[in-house]
Amino acid sequence: MQKSFAKENLRKELLEMRRAMAFEEVYALSGRAQKRFIESEFYASARSFSLYSSFQNEVLTDEIFQRAVKAGKKVAYPRVIRGGKRHLAFFSVRDLKDLATGSYDIPEPGEEGTAAEPDGFDLIVVPGAAFDMKGGRLGYGKGYYDRALKGLGCPIVALAYEFQVLKEDLPVEPHDVSVTAIVTEKRILKIGR
Repeated sequence: MQKSFAKENLRKELLEMRRAMAFEEVYALSGRAQKRFIESEFYASARSFSLYSSFQNEVLTDEIFQRAVKAGKKVAYPRVIRGGKRHLAFFSVRDLKDLATGSYDIPEPGEEGTAAEPDGFDLIVVPGAAFDMKGGRLGYGKGYYDRALKGLGCPIVALAYEFQVLKEDLPVEPHDVSVTAIVTEKRILKIGR
């Protein structure tokens, strides 16, 4: 119970900091983080991967998508599947126009999209509220990514702003999935596993 309370307070604090960013700052810092990601070995070796749709001042991903499509890479985006136990499913996207406002007002693929299995991805790129130096990830509290990524063997790379990477360990729980690396506007932090 104490970990959940600590996670919620930390999540609220960092999301407020991110929401307070001016769009010019989001655009500039995102541009640097995306460039760093595109120049990384993670991106270079991935033929098929999943991206997220940015919202509420998350690190933007449109440049990554455009570069990947030009390079002939297959890119998928998650969509929340409703009914029964809600979960994430992934769908191939060839154009950003294929995304429409979905669950939680996040752009996601429409129902006519082609399903893509996460275990076939070479890489999965995720957002988050906060990260630690050990790869701990604090998401938004719904557990969608944790359930979807449990047991996958491919690298999981987070895009974040430098202020979201904390020196102290996050209050992670056994069900929380860690990331392989964190890419910010300043660096790539590879996590030893």
